[in-house]
Amino acid sequence: MKLRVVIDRIEDGRLAVLEIEGISGDFIWPVEFLPEDVHDGSILDFTIEDNPEAESRQRKKMQELQDELLRRSQIMNPIEE
Repeated sequence: MKLRVVIDRIEDGRLAVLEIEGISGDFIWPVEFLPEDVHDGSILDFTIEDNPEAESRQRKKMQELQDELLRRSQIMNPIEE
């Protein structure tokens, strides 16, 4: 998906107010994540893509965290039989 974005204005040198073509309302975006030379009226194209490899890595990381939390909870609260 490709989005056309207009920089409406930059506030306090830190935040850009974005207008996204075809979407109502303004969006706030940190200037540090935009190209250095953006200014009021700049037009940018944002591309949003699915990233299955990163999703798989994130799922694995979350599963490992859940497993670790479960292990710790079992150590702290052992089930007595």
